[in-house]
Amino acid sequence: MVEIKPYDDQCHRLQVQALFADVGFKAELWDYQFTVNPGAKARGFQPVVAEDSGKVIGFNGVVPVSILWNGKPCDALWSCDFKVKDDYRGQGVGRLIKESLAGMSPVLMSFGISPVAAIVLAKMGWQASRDVHFLKRVCRPGSARDVALMVYQFLMAILNRSAGDAHYQIAERDALPSASEVDELWQEVWAGYSKAVVRDWAYMDWRYQQHPLANYRFLELRDDAGALRAIGVVRARGGQVRLVDYLGPAQDKPLKQALVKAMLSHWNDASAYSSMTSDAEFKQVMKSCGFYQGREQPRFYVWASPHTFGPEDCDQAPTGWFIMGGDSDGELLQAARESWNDNATGREDV
Repeated sequence: MVEIKPYDDQCHRLQVQALFADVGFKAELWDYQFTVNPGAKARGFQPVVAEDSGKVIGFNGVVPVSILWNGKPCDALWSCDFKVKDDYRGQGVGRLIKESLAGMSPVLMSFGISPVAAIVLAKMGWQASRDVHFLKRVCRPGSARDVALMVYQFLMAILNRSAGDAHYQIAERDALPSASEVDELWQEVWAGYSKAVVRDWAYMDWRYQQHPLANYRFLELRDDAGALRAIGVVRARGGQVRLVDYLGPAQDKPLKQALVKAMLSHWNDASAYSSMTSDAEFKQVMKSCGFYQGREQPRFYVWASPHTFGPEDCDQAPTGWFIMGGDSDGELLQAARESWNDNATGREDV
């Protein structure tokens, strides 16, 4: 008989990791992803575990985060690493797991999910955002399609041409600014956001500096007095450069344009640049810099508890979000996978 059981690290961790046997770095990433993030330290790690006769047959990981919900502080959970053993699929185990998850937080979020998972979530009242898009700029064509895209990018740049640039002192760093500066910046800008993950020092440090496998770079934008005005988080690998996160004013198109142009300038030998975002200003800026917007949308789903929020809030759950690619556990896992693959030969030689 399938039952939902409280997570017991000693009993469950290895069994859960066995569900992800195709993810070679899962054990190395486990503590970083699930137990040392600020939310887990504050509220504990309480994923959903499904058992049958003492054996783990399903799992739904969670990452607790602090968010802004309609401009007010709120607790939420990222749902991630949802898995049901092959021989138990189609038997209602996934629904049982998701129903248990719904009792754990007033707001649940999932980003970058599979088409199959999206169908399950939609049936259970989760709603999809229509605002998140993938933007890319191809600089070195490798196919006829890339050549066509470069022509399209050129046309987009003309159609979305922006006014002159704002002036900032810009520096590329291998570490975030000090905790006091990051927290001060967040305090200055948070009121401009309706719905967003709280990007304070504790979160940014965990998410980007403590990742055990990935390597992120940070673009600091400062005014003429030296005051920190924004931070861009960038991951560059193999000619691919990604703007994965942003901490700065919600509304400031010239600043965002300066940030994007700084990324293009600092990594001027890249074959392609990309970003995922829900932010309309970033989309406009990127198009003016030669990015094209992909047709397929990254899947960002939100569920709001009807026991906590009224019908209007629940209906509007997926709207008004500021989302960047770094919000997704998909970026977290992709960065880990690429680093793991890069080092595969070295591990085999040990």
